[in-house]
Amino acid sequence: MSASARQARRVERYYRWLDRLSFYRERRAEGEQAHPVHRALTDPAGGPASPLVIHRLLLEGVALPPGFRALDAGCGYGATMLDLAPKLGGTWLGLTLSEPQAARGRAAIAAAGLQDRVAIEVRSYDEPPPGRFDLIYGIESLIHAADPAATIANLAAALNPGGFLAIVDDMPEAEMPAEASARLDGFRRFWRAPRAPTREGWVTALEAAGLELVSERDLNPLLRVRGAAETAPRLATLRRQWRIKRILGFGLRAEAEMGGLLLEGLQTEGWVRYRLLVARRAPA
Repeated sequence: MSASARQARRVERYYRWLDRLSFYRERRAEGEQAHPVHRALTDPAGGPASPLVIHRLLLEGVALPPGFRALDAGCGYGATMLDLAPKLGGTWLGLTLSEPQAARGRAAIAAAGLQDRVAIEVRSYDEPPPGRFDLIYGIESLIHAADPAATIANLAAALNPGGFLAIVDDMPEAEMPAEASARLDGFRRFWRAPRAPTREGWVTALEAAGLELVSERDLNPLLRVRGAAETAPRLATLRRQWRIKRILGFGLRAEAEMGGLLLEGLQTEGWVRYRLLVARRAPA
């Protein structure tokens, strides 16, 4: 089995169990089927903080043709597509490794009456479906790639001329103290992110795939995060619980929360930056 296939199995299991343990469902509003899995951001336009803010920022300066096709590479429950499809038109396809995520997302798509324009497939983004797309994006999903450069190459090959590829993810600084690096290793382990490229690593992969970086934004100032000192008590409690639970095979929920707490501290200190990168294939 290839490294990519092994990693896909790990990520599929991770999200299947988080769904089963209600890790994301608890965040949804009553009756909501497809709450965004990604983070809430402060709205620079003055609106309320929301996970939907990134959808507008991602598309700033992105000109899409009439009847465009969009691919959500790691769509979770499909919330980004459900937010954008009614506003922008086009046809949308989301890819997830998780059957529970796909099932809940499809139910939400049907409830919104968008079945003719929005679909979800259980499929790895390392094997994009046939056809070409005008927009491909990954919001906090491409960090799970076993080989990020290969993932970018595969996705770039699925772009139409003039098409855009956007990445929104946590990008470590190239150099950091040993103590921060150890916390980064913990985050990568707990969130099933084996490589977690730097900004420079992603840009190199984009350029190697024949794309040009056309815009970028450091989103750290918009995050609502706590420092390591504030999160330390909860992290210590979770570590104690995790040491016992992992022996019994029940430590995954604690791992997900510990990874988030470690990430918050790293972001507050600036060792990890939450960034948006948008690249484009040259027009024909």
